[in-house]
Amino acid sequence: MAKIKIITDSASDITREDAERYGIHVFAFSIMIDGKEYRTGVDISSSEFYEKLKTCQEIPSTSQITPDELYQTFKQYTEEGYEILFISISSVATGTFNNALIAKNMVQEENPNAVIEILDSQRFAYIYALAAIEAAKLAEQGKNMETIKQTVIDFMDQYDVYVVAQSLKYLEKGGRINKASLVMGNVLDIRPLLSIRNGLIEAIGSIRGSKKIVAKLFKKIQESGYSQTGKMMLIVQGDMPEEAEEMKRLLEENFAPGQVLVREVGPTIATHIGPVLGVFFSIQ
Repeated sequence: MAKIKIITDSASDITREDAERYGIHVFAFSIMIDGKEYRTGVDISSSEFYEKLKTCQEIPSTSQITPDELYQTFKQYTEEGYEILFISISSVATGTFNNALIAKNMVQEENPNAVIEILDSQRFAYIYALAAIEAAKLAEQGKNMETIKQTVIDFMDQYDVYVVAQSLKYLEKGGRINKASLVMGNVLDIRPLLSIRNGLIEAIGSIRGSKKIVAKLFKKIQESGYSQTGKMMLIVQGDMPEEAEEMKRLLEENFAPGQVLVREVGPTIATHIGPVLGVFFSIQ
């Protein structure tokens, strides 16, 4: 029976406790803040990042995980006898997925028998951390690679997400919203309702007014019409903990979910979207 090593990246916002508990290797994205480089989840926590975001002179930027870093890790685990499953951030948003393919080819040129699977999550934030955790559990149970891959793909496909950003300036900087929309949004106090479509964060609607964001986001989820009874729901928040707790209460009181998780949005994603509140909900 093959040993399978599950790997993900820090844009999944997997916690250190989760990674250690399930033996998941995490590649750390680098982030540049006012000329200083930090490795997300290693040199800087989410709370530290949001404090720096309030005072930094320039909007932070992120760097891809390099082919060499990926190669060295893939080589190490394959030499130790592991098959590898790397669940990555959406390939549309960063070159890290393609870098992983380059690293895989480099390892397999040296060792043609090395088994390395690169799974493009097409997603962001903790939903694909949950996929990595599920993969690690299945690996511990001795499931084979194809079973694990299909199970985590099916898991991620069960969920849609609605997200509202606290500010438009980070979306504008990252090219997620054009200048005209930025001006109109600020003048009319409109916030785009965001989701993940085809591997990118895209506007799928709007919410009028920056006040009572939680109630308005909750109403959008209600209007989606999907039953959440007994399902897992996931709240992701960046520097909006009170709003997240209010949302948790509303979800538990109105949807009868089996579980409501609350997780932080880390620096890698927050760099491009800023403080944020979102809910992953079941569509099956």
